[in-house]
Amino acid sequence: LTSKIEAMRPNSATNQVIGMAHGWQTLSNSTPYSPGAVPANTSRYIIILSDGLNTKNRWWGNGSSTGTSDTDLIDERMDAVCAAAKADGVTIYSIFLNISSQGNSAPLQNCASDSTKYFALTSTDAVVTTFQQIGQSITNVRVSK
Repeated sequence: LTSKIEAMRPNSATNQVIGMAHGWQTLSNSTPYSPGAVPANTSRYIIILSDGLNTKNRWWGNGSSTGTSDTDLIDERMDAVCAAAKADGVTIYSIFLNISSQGNSAPLQNCASDSTKYFALTSTDAVVTTFQQIGQSITNVRVSK
């Protein structure tokens, strides 16, 4: 994980919405992925990591500007996808790797299932620790009958 994170380089636009939508679809027993039914009471998780603010999606944005009416529309779509995934019972952890002093990511903060599941990081070293913390939190879940 560390080497993959260190190899990441910013390149072009950020579209968190498409990542969230596909992540949710892979956990839902519907097309296009149709992974099959899971046992009842199975916990489902999404961990979304982004190093940028939403700047583009399929319809709006120029790929570099934020704070425009286009980014407002993009962020609204993000809010809708996250709300739908949470309503479907998915627990969402979101990580904003803010190494370019971009400020806070309200869409990622709002996307997290609760405030304890949002992480605003300022160094790549913190990503590994954060994934360990999330992994520990998930494995602490106990199943009882």
